Amino acid sequence: MRTRHSWFAAAVLGACVYSAGPARAADWKTDQDAGWKAYKEGRIEEAEGLLKSAEKQARAFGAGDPRLAVTLDHLAWVYCAEGRCEEAEPLAKEALAIREKTPGVDSATLADGLNTLAAVYDAAGKAAEAQPLYVRCLAAAEKAESPEGAGVAAAIDNLAAVDHALGKLDEAEALYKRALAIRSNAKINDGTSIDVTATLHNLGLLYIDQKKYAEAEPLLKKSLTIREGALGAGHPDVATSLEALGWLYASQGKPAEAEVLLKKALAVYEADLGKDHPHVARCAGELGRVCLAQDHQDEAEACCKRAVAILEKASSDPRELATALDDYAAVLRKLGRGDEAGRLEEQAKSLRSSIK
Repeated sequence: MRTRHSWFAAAVLGACVYSAGPARAADWKTDQDAGWKAYKEGRIEEAEGLLKSAEKQARAFGAGDPRLAVTLDHLAWVYCAEGRCEEAEPLAKEALAIREKTPGVDSATLADGLNTLAAVYDAAGKAAEAQPLYVRCLAAAEKAESPEGAGVAAAIDNLAAVDHALGKLDEAEALYKRALAIRSNAKINDGTSIDVTATLHNLGLLYIDQKKYAEAEPLLKKSLTIREGALGAGHPDVATSLEALGWLYASQGKPAEAEVLLKKALAVYEADLGKDHPHVARCAGELGRVCLAQDHQDEAEACCKRAVAILEKASSDPRELATALDDYAAVLRKLGRGDEAGRLEEQAKSLRSSIK
């Protein structure tokens, strides 16, 4: 499964004085603040509507207005959460361009823009394009705050996630541990802040990849516990934690335990993100694998077939579709349908060869 990002909370600029009329500025700020709050609380569809309204108002302020950058930045996050990375990319690029051209822009604001565009690339499976942006983001964050600051920890965590995706596991582990040390610092919080969950989660996934299962489990369980307490059981980040823990058990050869967690995660994703979201597809594919491991062939086929159908329409990452095709092929081979399986495997191979 893919790692998840930390994010910078982009500064809301409504407290400043602008030339636009006060009524328009107030309307923008109301929709902007409400939309970002909805996004952070997992109400993605509501967030999109509010931020689109804020974007319309912000464009009336002028093409280079910093308020427009804030809204475009946040709307890009919403589109990524909806699996619409191709639509998020031009918004993130425009927001960053505005910030880079703003005279006297502060390092923290620049870091926000760099982080968003990098995260869009990463979510689209373009880790190599995300990596240099995250390097710049870390440099800007270090300039903006102390080495122990929350923004620095987030930038380190995101850079680690890209190294992880690029297969640089030793570098990623060192960065995750550095981020975790900052986020667990008693001077900042008691080690149970929601911010620390991203690093706990990502380091746990790295340990799964390294087959260090005993080290992964307590990290993933702690992340799940904190997220459930802070966000509620129906938040998509809670589903991500359930999915990761389920994948851990599947990797350990415990399919029955994995199935329970993956079904819970799938239900949350469907309720919050919709039945055709790429996260639903990924989780359904994983559920298909654990069902196949228990010889629940009909359920395995249904899950894997669903994952492929969703990703053929919704995914911007060819690696995700290739994985889903291979999972479906494995089920078909178990069912004695080798010709169909072979065609899917060739399609998956072709997709992987197309990745730069």
